[in-house]
Amino acid sequence: MARPHIEFVQTQNVDWQDQRDGTQIKRLNWDAQDDEETFLIRYPAGFTRDDLGPEDRAEEYFVLDGSITIGGLVRGYHAYGFTPRGESAGTRASEAGATMIVFRYGRSDPNSVIGVSEALVVDALDAPWDMRPSDDRIAHLRLTRKVLRLGPNDSSRTFLLLGLPHGMPAHKEMPAEIHDHFEEMFMLQGEMWTPEGLIRPGAYFYRPPEIVHGPHVSVGGFFQIMRAGANYVRTTWTNPVPLPIGQTYAPKIPDGTPESWTREYKAPPAF
Repeated sequence: MARPHIEFVQTQNVDWQDQRDGTQIKRLNWDAQDDEETFLIRYPAGFTRDDLGPEDRAEEYFVLDGSITIGGLVRGYHAYGFTPRGESAGTRASEAGATMIVFRYGRSDPNSVIGVSEALVVDALDAPWDMRPSDDRIAHLRLTRKVLRLGPNDSSRTFLLLGLPHGMPAHKEMPAEIHDHFEEMFMLQGEMWTPEGLIRPGAYFYRPPEIVHGPHVSVGGFFQIMRAGANYVRTTWTNPVPLPIGQTYAPKIPDGTPESWTREYKAPPAF
């Protein structure tokens, strides 16, 4: 079994689930065979938890709001961390509460185990932007990146991706993309037009390898956290197709998904 293709869901439509330790989660994607998964987790104010010992799966986290102390280290807004399988993540406590997105690796992943991967903490606010130009075929998005982690053996990349406003090409058609590795995204800010509709803050997708996707354009610009199944994104391109501006929401959702996940999200007014 592999992780299902989701493109895309607005996580505002996913219900919070209460956990025994007082936290709440929104599970966004899960491989039941290997327990690879992605979820949002909300820690309540006053939360404390003892060290649970060595992790049975590697874990990446990114703080979306609030502040949490992990292993004695305070992790605030847009802090990032990685704990390999077999290493302890330490105690956890949050005085005012916190929300994070968590990416857990499968138990059989050979590149996420202690001794192959090392624990890592990054304050994304201080990390440098990589402003080198992208492929000419997506130059209209004017992309820049902050790489948070490169996995060993060309296994993964976790990074922040920024596209400037007015990211519109001069022509009405452009090619779509195909990668030989997975891609995963959570939208932090902004918006982006896709063939599945308009992605807004809180949007999530997971694409297995070889999925045709795009083209993408953005009037207002966007800010995302992304993961890829390689250190550097490898792309092949299709023949040009029409731009998706104004596309009706039509998500690709696996069978059995709650109906609420497929509701079109009505964002609150900006003014």
